[in-house]
Amino acid sequence: MEIKPIELSDALEFAADVREGTLITLRKDGRAQSSDVHHAVTDGTIVFSVLPDRSKVFNIERDPRVVYHVSHEGSYLSFDGEAVVSPIATETHGPAMDTLIDAFRAVAKKEHPDWDEFRTAMVEQRRRVITVTPTSVVGLIRPVWN
Repeated sequence: MEIKPIELSDALEFAADVREGTLITLRKDGRAQSSDVHHAVTDGTIVFSVLPDRSKVFNIERDPRVVYHVSHEGSYLSFDGEAVVSPIATETHGPAMDTLIDAFRAVAKKEHPDWDEFRTAMVEQRRRVITVTPTSVVGLIRPVWN
């Protein structure tokens, strides 16, 4: 049986149907640090929102190299890539808030019931968005048997 490499586009399509994954960043001393998150795949990237004081934020700002791992029903994918962290949302309208709203819609796959409440909460929590741009992927996508 020949094992074929996974195409990045196929892997992203699979990841788009899975809500949870694990972000792996590098600590200052070089050890791996993992964080479970809920993500969305949008425009060839993986996105999710974060609080500003989390280790993953500091790690990415120091070294943008990441691995994003997704597993679901026997399938697993590890995306190598680079991540960026958006600016902190400091006002209820503006580019940082637009990024948070886009991320919410992509992850939740719905509209928020009260956008004013959302905007206020995002500013109070000083939320940011992490965007992972995958450059390669390894893993296995198993067929679904019905």
